[in-house]
Amino acid sequence: MGSSRLPGKILLNGYNKPFLFHLIERIKKSKKINNIIVATTKNKLDDIIYNLCKKNKIEVYRGNEKNVLSRYFKCAKKYKISTIIRITSDCPLIDYQMIDKMIGNYENSNYDFYGNTHPPSFPDGYDIEIFSYESLKRSYYNSKDLFQKEHVTPYIWDNPDKFKIGNYNINKNYYNNFRLTLDFIEDFYVISHIYNSIYPKNKFFKFSDVINFLKKNKNILKINKKYIKVNWYSKHINKLKTISKNDTKFLKENYD
Repeated sequence: MGSSRLPGKILLNGYNKPFLFHLIERIKKSKKINNIIVATTKNKLDDIIYNLCKKNKIEVYRGNEKNVLSRYFKCAKKYKISTIIRITSDCPLIDYQMIDKMIGNYENSNYDFYGNTHPPSFPDGYDIEIFSYESLKRSYYNSKDLFQKEHVTPYIWDNPDKFKIGNYNINKNYYNNFRLTLDFIEDFYVISHIYNSIYPKNKFFKFSDVINFLKKNKNILKINKKYIKVNWYSKHINKLKTISKNDTKFLKENYD
């Protein structure tokens, strides 16, 4: 709830309900996820998320606001989770078939970490990270920098000698041309257009449905075009070992 750029963004309405509930609805469609836990903060602002989850029988855990790595580790430890699939709440368009495809790839590998962001080929808003509890535990005890604790997995990315890391990508680079995360008001307008146009006919629309819709409605693409590749990487580009300057965009204003 405490987003500085778009306060309360995950409870903004998509088509008839908050984006948080849309996200959970889409993840529930997965055939490979056993348990969904909303890991929110102890900040009083997030009481509303906690209460809504409880009211709707959604598992919810509360932890440290700034140290998200600690929140994840303690949540996984409490629930005795062996494999974590990390999907952030600013990804309300996530594709359950993509989730299942990636989990299947992870299960058939010996990876400690498997994601779709290194290097990125999917747009911001389709970020999926899968990692073992042991990898999370090692990150928790070894991460020193604040950005490693805030963003959960950078310690893993930057230590390929200590972790077996795999990346799921596609031939086309959608990352450079589309932005489908929920972070600015312009992102909200884009995602709202998508939901209002596709959801009534197809509740569980796929990634390809979204891309095809945007290709046919290029005026919508223009709404948040200036924010393509704008992310937190830019603030820590000199410390991140495996992120290049081509993976981010620098804004004049600060981006946490």
